[in-house]
Amino acid sequence: MVEKTLRYTTLKGLISKTSQYSLNTFLSGRMYHNKKGHIKIKLTEKLTEQINSLFGGFLNRNISYNKGYYGIFDRLIINKRNLEVQYIAGQDYTAELRTLRGCFR
Repeated sequence: MVEKTLRYTTLKGLISKTSQYSLNTFLSGRMYHNKKGHIKIKLTEKLTEQINSLFGGFLNRNISYNKGYYGIFDRLIINKRNLEVQYIAGQDYTAELRTLRGCFR
């Protein structure tokens, strides 16, 4: 069975189709769609730049990464209400953000 790829052009449209959009989702090119389950996604160049800027701005880093994925990336999300990045801390917010920032240059 061939998996369908959905293309998105706006952040609001993308975020409205999933329960949570994380850094892991962005890096992997896959997401959980509310109605279709796990799907591949294709973002326009402009949307990719916008999301990269949101995550990169929050971390004060350039988000270019290809070394694998970590669970901690699922904690950095784009809030559906205000379309801003937030971090869902585990036990130690400061140390976890330090770890996240260490993954990027």
